[in-house]
Amino acid sequence: MKRTYTSQEMERILRQDLRIPEEVEQKIQGAYRTLGVENRGNTRFGKGRKIWKALAAVAVLTVGSSLVVFAANKLLSADLVKEEDAVVYDLTIDRTQEAHKIEVEPTYMPEGYTLGDENSPYGGKWHNEETGGGISILAFHAAELDEMNRLGETEGLTRQMKPENLQKEIEINGMKLALFVSENAFVDSDKKRMDVQLFNEEQGYLVEIINMDSTLSQEELIKIAEGLQIDVSEESVPYKTEEEIAKTLAEREAEAAKAKDSMQSSPVKENCFFSTGEELKTPYLDPQDGKIWNDVRYTVESIEIKDKLPLSEYPAENYPTYAQEVKDWVTEDGALKPHERYRYTVDSYGNTTGDEPVLETVNSKYIVVKMKVKNCNKENPYPDNYEVYVAPTLEHLDVQADGVFHNPVNDKGYRAANEGYRLQYGDGFPIYFDQAAYTEGIEGMKHAYFVPLDPGEELEYTLVYVVDEDQIEDAYLYFYGEYNGFDNGWEVEEGKNDFVYVKVKQETK
Repeated sequence: MKRTYTSQEMERILRQDLRIPEEVEQKIQGAYRTLGVENRGNTRFGKGRKIWKALAAVAVLTVGSSLVVFAANKLLSADLVKEEDAVVYDLTIDRTQEAHKIEVEPTYMPEGYTLGDENSPYGGKWHNEETGGGISILAFHAAELDEMNRLGETEGLTRQMKPENLQKEIEINGMKLALFVSENAFVDSDKKRMDVQLFNEEQGYLVEIINMDSTLSQEELIKIAEGLQIDVSEESVPYKTEEEIAKTLAEREAEAAKAKDSMQSSPVKENCFFSTGEELKTPYLDPQDGKIWNDVRYTVESIEIKDKLPLSEYPAENYPTYAQEVKDWVTEDGALKPHERYRYTVDSYGNTTGDEPVLETVNSKYIVVKMKVKNCNKENPYPDNYEVYVAPTLEHLDVQADGVFHNPVNDKGYRAANEGYRLQYGDGFPIYFDQAAYTEGIEGMKHAYFVPLDPGEELEYTLVYVVDEDQIEDAYLYFYGEYNGFDNGWEVEEGKNDFVYVKVKQETK
């Protein structure tokens, strides 16, 4: 279809700084003579020149050829660069041209995909309940791409894809399309991830289509791209100034340095370790008046490491997600099935290195923890809606060569290699709680480990965690982590412990 231009677009095009090819230059000079305009040699048009109305007439006289040239002077240029182990975009944005907001809506979506709303667990994404696939559509206008480019963040556009992931480079509807396909990291899944990048260089925007856990064909994803309705707003968006970019870079550098310091494994003081039977108290104090903000106390009464949990003793209704996450990973007699995991190499900051992970098949055990929690507040901080969190997280402390315990870093060294395995890795949550107050639907799953508790009231309960056999020795229950004390301004009383850990070990009877 032949492209038509509004008067505003013609004005924008004709105000651009253009270098005109010789063939069209000759036509323009002929038009100049027709209009009685002096011959100026090879023509460059600056933004501040007051000649654009005459040039509009020139554009009409030279019919379509000059429009092709004007359109060639793009708002942005997006070129894929294939490096040895990555594919990245080389972006150039012409900030002399205005950036405009854009809105994107698909006119085609594969069967089975429905759009979630703000109350959906999938948010504003398209999700397929049957296959588990998800589709997100993101849009970036020229000002956003320019900021990303100047901040050195363009490598994120290709999600660190490798050259072999780039499957297609084509043009649709006047836009550059690049299709990336990456294999699923789960060893038992044939689903893939597919990313489509759509650059409109003339109007200066990028539209991304991200298809996670995909069972779609490449043709279906391209069909979605072809059917996108993309509206460019009349509203312009300013580019970031050099001062704003410099400020952002400085802030990020400071944040990175701070994060690096906080992430580095540091010694855990001896007074941070407690035993079963001890009453545990929060180390965090309110810096305003020195009082404990939320005086909730725990006691670990016993710890047992078990091979089996029969449903006759540990009923399925006490597992917040038994049908969704537990059932497929236990045998009929309640033993845990072997599973696959990836073991990564991590540095002293807990970050994974560039080494390829090792795929391992491992066995796991249950950790059964009997506990008591007591609300020791004289009055509840939130009287109308006060809930106590009952579940410490399962952490792993790294013992360095100096023999000193350090903050957990090796949790990041493991990741599930099976698609449906969510019994551990990453969050440290238990899988079982026998005194749940909330048990219905998604809301119940989210609030599974919260209970309402009045001042002076206490609750005895049982939690169950899962741990790989070779990680039991390093496993600890970590309390009061939900406070995020230091990040939110909470203080630790001088000389007191700043962490609360109880070692996971089989109780002797």
